This record gives sequence, structure tokens and C-alpha cells, in this order.
Amino acid sequence: MRPSLLAALLLGVLIVPRPAAAAPDGGEPPTAEAFASKLGWTLEEALEWMGRPESMLTHRGRTAEEDNVVFFYSDYTSLFWFRDRVWQVRADRRWSGEVDGVRMGLDRDDVEALWGPPINDFDPDPTWTLPDRGYPVRIRLYFDDDDRLVDLYVYRSDW
Repeated sequence: MRPSLLAALLLGVLIVPRPAAAAPDGGEPPTAEAFASKLGWTLEEALEWMGRPESMLTHRGRTAEEDNVVFFYSDYTSLFWFRDRVWQVRADRRWSGEVDGVRMGLDRDDVEALWGPPINDFDPDPTWTLPDRGYPVRIRLYFDDDDRLVDLYVYRSDW
């Protein structure tokens, strides 16, 4: 497929988010579109849009079925692969970007003020539901001992 056609498809059809309802406490739920749009990419698409990764590694899951090949990029984001598609996108503590008003180092109370309460208030690693893309998508945040954001994952929650 020609790059211009692929770009038109990705930008015009495949990554148009569905509107999400406002969070109950007035915060806006996240869309994380820059991350969610990468879910489902093929190897060809990842190389075309992100370039060659700085490194490739494996991430050992709890079981063999949870093992991943990971492409790590110099902006401190990573693409996790399931078979031949991206199923998860990560940003670590060194990432300098922002997701719907949330950036690394923000505390959990500030995140909840922006996005509303997570869907799992019993878990130390809160999760929010993102707009559906024909499959369920979530974002999970990890906080350090000082309750500061240090890691985020946007992922297909049906895998």
C-alpha cells in the first residue's frame, strides 16, 4: 500500500475516536489517541511511522503466552507485539510528552482531577477505559512510592 493511501486511511478512517462521556466528577476521560492509534499496526506500519527502533528486546510475562517482543524508541516509548501486530504502547518515566493533560511526575490525585476516577479503584495501578476502536482499549498508569506517575501503558484489553 502506498504511504499516502495508508496515511489517509489511518488519519481519515481508522483512528477517528468515538466521543466519550464526561467523567462523573467533572474530569474529562482520556482518549490517549496518539498511543491508541498505534494499536494494531503491522511491522511495515511501525517502521514507516516510527522508524527503526533504537533497540529490540523481549519482555517476559508471567506465562509463555504473555511474552512479548518490544521495540524501544529513543523518545522512551515502546511498542509491544502480539504475533504480528502492536497490542500495547508504553511510555516510561523519562518520556517528556503528555497524554490528555497527564505527564510523567504528576501525582495520582491530579490525574484523577483531570480524568475522573479509574475503573478499578481497588488497584494501586489505576486503569481507565478509552474510546472503543472496534475492540476495547484501556490505559493503565503506574505510580512510584511518592504517588508520582512513572509509567503508562495503552493496550488492547481483549488480548
